[in-house]
Amino acid sequence: MRDLPLLLGALLVIALLLRLDFVFYVVYVVGGIWLLARWATPRSMERLIVRRDFVDHAFLGETIPVQLELHNPTGLPIPWLRVNETLPSDLAAADQIRRVYTLRARERVAIAYDLRCTRRGYYPIGPLALGSGDLFGFSDAQNRAEAVQYLTVYPRIIPLIGLTLPSRLPFGVLASPQRVFEDPARLRGVREYQAGDSLRRVNWKASAHGDTLLVKQFSPAISLESMILLNLNAGDYERRQRYSASEWAIVVAASLAVYLESQRQAVGVAVHGVAAQPASLAAAADHAAPLLSAPPRPGRAHLMKVLEILARAELIDDGQPLAAWAQQAAAPLSWGVTAIVVTPSGDEATCQGLHSLVRAGLNVVMLVVEPYGRFGLVQERARRLGFQAHLAAGEEDLLRLQARHVARVPAFRGVRP
Repeated sequence: MRDLPLLLGALLVIALLLRLDFVFYVVYVVGGIWLLARWATPRSMERLIVRRDFVDHAFLGETIPVQLELHNPTGLPIPWLRVNETLPSDLAAADQIRRVYTLRARERVAIAYDLRCTRRGYYPIGPLALGSGDLFGFSDAQNRAEAVQYLTVYPRIIPLIGLTLPSRLPFGVLASPQRVFEDPARLRGVREYQAGDSLRRVNWKASAHGDTLLVKQFSPAISLESMILLNLNAGDYERRQRYSASEWAIVVAASLAVYLESQRQAVGVAVHGVAAQPASLAAAADHAAPLLSAPPRPGRAHLMKVLEILARAELIDDGQPLAAWAQQAAAPLSWGVTAIVVTPSGDEATCQGLHSLVRAGLNVVMLVVEPYGRFGLVQERARRLGFQAHLAAGEEDLLRLQARHVARVPAFRGVRP
């Protein structure tokens, strides 16, 4: 319709020369409609209000309702509005929602759809592409794109009950069989005074009542401050089950984090992998990738941060060896912190690398997430190097780990096997 002004001008000249009232009428009507369409259509699209409402964090298995609202606040109608909503294929039944609406003056239109969280990850919702024009095609088509929003789906959580992990940190809230870690806030009885007992522990009321010196006895307790080190280096996983084993490793790490937080313990995470991020930001050279680590902290809010890191974690190709990465990730940790290493392999190189963490004063526990035929050899190798190793290749292994009391491994005394 770019030649319409020339055509109207020619008709106007003919009407003036021939004095044809009908032609004058056609020029006035068509010209008025053309001017109105050229003026109203861009302004209606600019003032169109678009809002997308949904919960941007969800757990696996949840269904997230999304409400897309279109509002025309102007006094002019929008004859037709084309709506294309792009959706993640892993969560939605269709890749796009394509619809056409007519919006009257100050009318609202709501589009509702559901997203089924069947896989953990970091998903873009959108972009929303809008197109409009007039009924006669006099104005150019007006296109508009709305910003992308993101949905984070947390990993699957396996409930853990009675999982016992070793610790060297006293003065906590977890019961411990180690009598050296007594908690002054956990009184469990009294006994007779013995030579060498501190006078601070004398229970004066009970002593006066029993006419003999009695001292307080406290229940032992520990603090289990933990750092989960998750290995997502693609080269360490067997090629045939790389995806399933790495996803299971993330499930194990997330379940451990939830269990430790439920015990009111500080928990952190560091992932040897990469973080999923928007393609637009990933293409920018000056944009720093999101950090895949969080220091040990207590509290529910920090747990959500840990789960979000695990939700966005992906395999890394050609990553550095686990031993070198683990030393860097554990460098800021203080003495006695429990380092739970979730890795696919318990080979000699891995065990030797974790041995350096033991020598640095950390309490190391290794969980192997790929099946091992002779895992007893790995456990014996780890025991000689001063840390524990457990097979966690499936839910049955986790249940078995909960069913028994984990034996305490003697602290490394500086002698290499």
